Amino acid sequence: MRVVIDRDLCDANLAFCQRCSAAFIRYPEGIDRQCIRDVIDDGSDLLTIEMKTDGRQLVIELTDEERELASVEGWEALANFDPALFRSGAMDRWHEIRVLPAAH
Repeated sequence: MRVVIDRDLCDANLAFCQRCSAAFIRYPEGIDRQCIRDVIDDGSDLLTIEMKTDGRQLVIELTDEERELASVEGWEALANFDPALFRSGAMDRWHEIRVLPAAH
């Protein structure tokens, strides 16, 4: 399964994002979240997270061991950078998305 996440669509602070992403990684077919852009059945047994955050594009293919860690600590435990603690501007980005054509 491949999950596309855009953190620019959420202003939650990093602590909330950590808890939210850990729960999602544990149960990826559970509750929908506003930062999830797409869930793709790629035929793989591994969970792949493709994330846009802090001006970066991060792709993590989770082994069972990494998935176990991320399901407790959140995605940032596997990131190779320190993500921003606080975010803003998500509402502006939602307004921009709202006016895009449906075929976009």
